[in-house]
Amino acid sequence: PTDVSILWSLTVPVGGQDDSTKAVITLQPPWVSVFQEENVTLWCEGPHLPEDSSTRWFLNGTTIQTLTPRYRITAATVNDSGEYRCQTGLSVPSDPIQLEIHRDWLLLQISNRVFIEGDPLALRCHGWKNKLVYNIVFYQNGKAFKFSPQDSEFTILKTNLSHNGIYHCSGMGWHRYTSAGVSITIKGLQSPTSVWFHVLFYLAVGVIFLVDTIFCTIIHKELQRQKKWNLEISLGSGHEKKVTSYLQKEIQSEEELKCQQ
Repeated sequence: PTDVSILWSLTVPVGGQDDSTKAVITLQPPWVSVFQEENVTLWCEGPHLPEDSSTRWFLNGTTIQTLTPRYRITAATVNDSGEYRCQTGLSVPSDPIQLEIHRDWLLLQISNRVFIEGDPLALRCHGWKNKLVYNIVFYQNGKAFKFSPQDSEFTILKTNLSHNGIYHCSGMGWHRYTSAGVSITIKGLQSPTSVWFHVLFYLAVGVIFLVDTIFCTIIHKELQRQKKWNLEISLGSGHEKKVTSYLQKEIQSEEELKCQQ
């Protein structure tokens, strides 16, 4: 058979922040890629409302018509591929789980696609319809790193940045088969120094913004006060000119009257 697969990138929380009210999806079996016609069960864990254990499920953003914490896929098809999320009564939506449905002779199954440094990485070289596969070789970026005569599973107990790359496997059945490549990303841990740097940076920005706001308010009030003062002076000067002009006219009138007499 030819490989018919749909690939998505795994979305992770920004900054690696943990949210205790976020629902979590687990898979059974624990692989994010399976063959067509295989069964998969998704479990949703999260806080519930009292006397209400209903769970909402979403596939590619569309609501799935089930309210149970377990969502079972029987005899998977390509249509079951996509981004799964769940949400319980008191939780926020879970991070997405990207499920791939394949049709090929050999499939490298992985427990996830994106890991935090230090997490375990489980690999399985899986034959179509559970066909026996032996003399298995695991590869990273085209280089063999593990050979096993019979055991089709291998776990890297503690990942680090050197484990980033494209993985595939090969194994013997009727012939030697090779799986498609799978991209695995290892994200480095955020150091405490880096965390404090970000905290202090945003705190400093906030203080600067506050000081600028206060400074601008003071300047604005001072300008308004000076404008009002100048206006009062201007009005006062105009009034004085009018009084002076009136007095001059009165004096001139009196002098003219005396001259006439």
